Amino acid sequence: MSMYKAFKTDEQLEREGIVLDYGEFRVTIARAGGANKRFERVLDLKTKPYKRAIQTETLDNKRGLEIFQEVYAEAVVLNWEVKENGEWRQGIELPDGTIGEFNKDNVLMTFRNLPDLFRDIQEQAGKSALFRQSIREAEAGN
Repeated sequence: MSMYKAFKTDEQLEREGIVLDYGEFRVTIARAGGANKRFERVLDLKTKPYKRAIQTETLDNKRGLEIFQEVYAEAVVLNWEVKENGEWRQGIELPDGTIGEFNKDNVLMTFRNLPDLFRDIQEQAGKSALFRQSIREAEAGN
């Protein structure tokens, strides 16, 4: 396999996203970086007040995590769906078990309530392999 097929990412896929299927819910995410310029802009905006603390490595870990959760809720998570009666419906499960509206606030609340889910989404959004052109070509061939 050529190095281009092995490593070239699909910029459209990086912006428009891939679906992470968790069974009873699924999340569409853009890449954290790459062609997702919105991610860079939002990250810059959110970290600007903390530039000095970041440079001197004195930013509190808790505040750093909160910033990243805000950035991902705003610039990486593109959609959230839940399975209801066998059908996919846009929305997000709330702590009381009801289905709430898919919006930044509910995504952020979910990230804060379920830090392991946030870490998984963060890890997946950073994997360039998930956004490779060869994946799209393979799917088109099926």
